[in-house]
Amino acid sequence: MTLVSDPVFRLLLSAITGGVAAVWVVHDLVLIARLRGKDRRDPLVGDKLFGYSMGIVIGMIGIIGTLRYNGVI
Repeated sequence: MTLVSDPVFRLLLSAITGGVAAVWVVHDLVLIARLRGKDRRDPLVGDKLFGYSMGIVIGMIGIIGTLRYNGVI
């Protein structure tokens, strides 16, 4: 006996994964926007820029993976 059917499970899995990835991307975009105008030669600013950029890449992988899983792209 299953709690949910296969299509419902796929929908819930996609909504959770895609939702978390989208929030992650937006969060890191906001943090990068806050760094505008800062001295990029400062190691702390450079480290933050790199970290936020990697967060955006990871979030985009999550969004693209969710879309590919559902056959949208």
